[in-house]
Amino acid sequence: MSAEERYGGSKKCPECGETLARLDSGRCPECGFDLSTEIPRRRYPRFLSLPPMRYPSAYVWLVFASALDVILTYLVLYYWEGFEANPIAAAVIAQKGFVWAIAFKFALVVLSILVCEVVGRLRDRDGKRLAVLCVVIAALPVVYTLTLLSWVPPPAVG
Repeated sequence: MSAEERYGGSKKCPECGETLARLDSGRCPECGFDLSTEIPRRRYPRFLSLPPMRYPSAYVWLVFASALDVILTYLVLYYWEGFEANPIAAAVIAQKGFVWAIAFKFALVVLSILVCEVVGRLRDRDGKRLAVLCVVIAALPVVYTLTLLSWVPPPAVG
């Protein structure tokens, strides 16, 4: 049976619906579905049929940059006796304390990952771009803080 017959003569991937240039190319360029296999039998919607995590390496960098941001914020606030530049985080620290600021930061990380997953399940390329954008945005305060701290000598201990 040819690929044309197997997929009903359509030029779309049976898994994600992406328009294909050639059906005999082996794998769908969008979702990676093996076009040489039989048509998948879906027992649940396509939205739920994708892998559990779409961009795990980007998420590792996102958590790493966010953790560095928390560490540097702590150093600036309590070691260099500086202030929090983000007004929302400053309000959380002033009202609830630094522990709640950490919870707030990582709640934003979880929200970012969820948004990337939802967007990635609808359109893989956009989800990947969004995940990379989230990492860049999370790394900006780290780079900025490290730049500022490189100009300021550490406080005297003792």
